[in-house]
Amino acid sequence: MFMTRGLLLLMLFLLVGCGPMIGASMVSGGGVKQFKTVDGRLQDLKAGSSVLVVGPFAKTEQAYYICRGEETANFTSAFNSLGLFQADFYLGDRFAETRDKLERFKDMTSAELQTELGLKVAPQLLVSGTILTRSMVAAPAQGVLMDIGYRLQFYDLKSAQTTIVEVQVKDLFQDCIDDVVSELTARLTF
Repeated sequence: MFMTRGLLLLMLFLLVGCGPMIGASMVSGGGVKQFKTVDGRLQDLKAGSSVLVVGPFAKTEQAYYICRGEETANFTSAFNSLGLFQADFYLGDRFAETRDKLERFKDMTSAELQTELGLKVAPQLLVSGTILTRSMVAAPAQGVLMDIGYRLQFYDLKSAQTTIVEVQVKDLFQDCIDDVVSELTARLTF
């Protein structure tokens, strides 16, 4: 009886002890896995620019929404808190409206956008995005580990130039967008 109880306690200890170790190994090495400019020139983007993030982001068949507009709000927050851009956001009323609104916004001047949307600062860039892929798994004792790919489109309202980057990141759910913005900051302010 003592041997069975002792063996049970040993197995329980190993099981409980392994969870945090497995979770820690799952999240170690998290961060941006791939970053590439697929159109335009990254050097055309200037840190400190005022941007309007237009959402909700589109998605591919390999992705899904967690909450409509979440990426829009979180990229806006990360741009501001990490100091890359002065950012504000616009969320359309319907999913189909985003593409139409974005095309309409591209035909407007910065001042017209500021007036129409009641923005504090006239935007220099429009930012939109597509969620390319998303998968999530629980990392024991750590949180939710997410592997996500984004395509971010930066449209310069003055020059009508577009810069598109694709980023793949794997990290804890709450850190993924900060990882993307930190990588973008490092590449723009080298």
